[in-house]
Amino acid sequence: MEFVYIGVLLCALGFGIIAIFTAKVLKRTSRTLETLGNTLGEVETKLQYITSEIEVTVKETDKTVDDVEDKLKAVDSIFDTLENVGNSVNSLNKVLHHQSKKLSNDRALQIVEPIARSVQWGEVVFRLYAKWKKPGIKN
Repeated sequence: MEFVYIGVLLCALGFGIIAIFTAKVLKRTSRTLETLGNTLGEVETKLQYITSEIEVTVKETDKTVDDVEDKLKAVDSIFDTLENVGNSVNSLNKVLHHQSKKLSNDRALQIVEPIARSVQWGEVVFRLYAKWKKPGIKN
C-alpha cells in the first residue's frame, strides 16, 4: 500500500507542477493580450486621424481629376482642328502630286521657259545698272 500512497503523491506533485506551469503560461498570455489591446487602442486613435486626412486628400484628388478632365476637353477641339489641317494638307499634297503627274515635261518646259528668260533679262539689267552706278566710270 505504501506504493499506492507514493504513486498518488507523485501524481499530486506532477499535477501541481503542471498547474503552476499552466498558470505561468496563462499569465504571460494575459499580459500579451493586454499589450495587444493597448496597441490596438493606439492604432484606432491614429487611424481616426489618418482617416480624416485621407478623406480630405480624396476630395482634393477628385477636384484635381475633374479639373484635368475639363482641360482635356478644352484641348480636344485644338487636336480636332489640327487633325483637320493635317487632312487638308494631305489632300492638297495628293492633288498636287496628281497634277504634277498630269503635267508633261514639255508642258513644264513651256511654262518655265518665259520665267527663265525673265530672270536672265533681269540679271542683264541689274549688271548694266551696277556698271553704270560704279564710281570712277564717267558717262
